[in-house]
Amino acid sequence: MTDSKLTLEQEVAAATAIIQVGLERLKAAATDTEAIAPHVTVLRALYDHSNTDAGVLGQVSGLLRAIGNSLAEVEHEDVDEITEVLDEAQGYVEDRTGEEINRALELLTPLLACEGCNQQKDDVQVMKDPFTTSLYPERDDHPVMTLCHDCAVSRFEDS
Repeated sequence: MTDSKLTLEQEVAAATAIIQVGLERLKAAATDTEAIAPHVTVLRALYDHSNTDAGVLGQVSGLLRAIGNSLAEVEHEDVDEITEVLDEAQGYVEDRTGEEINRALELLTPLLACEGCNQQKDDVQVMKDPFTTSLYPERDDHPVMTLCHDCAVSRFEDS
């Protein structure tokens, strides 16, 4: 712990609040838009398969590992079981959860390709067809397309 004037409980509460604010910001960055790229960016911030220690999950995993290692130094008959449980939790966070996020990223990446220009762009969004939406606004069965901003504008202007 630091040379802070805070008690342990206050220090933990402050660190937890900082983490909660960070997670809320990540959630807002991903969910406040229909664009696909922010979702991909946030998922990559959670888990980076090329550098597992860099992501949020890597940090949680590292914290669990550090707590387990620290507890291993405590001389008590139940410590071995506790460290095994923490080791399982650490592995689950890093391996299983990371694998599932990586799978989601593999599935999301092709959605970054625009149907109009066939390029992968950060501004690609899944949307109702701007062409048919403009021509037939009363309809509610417009086809869904994956378009970048420029191609969406072009389809709209073509109508």
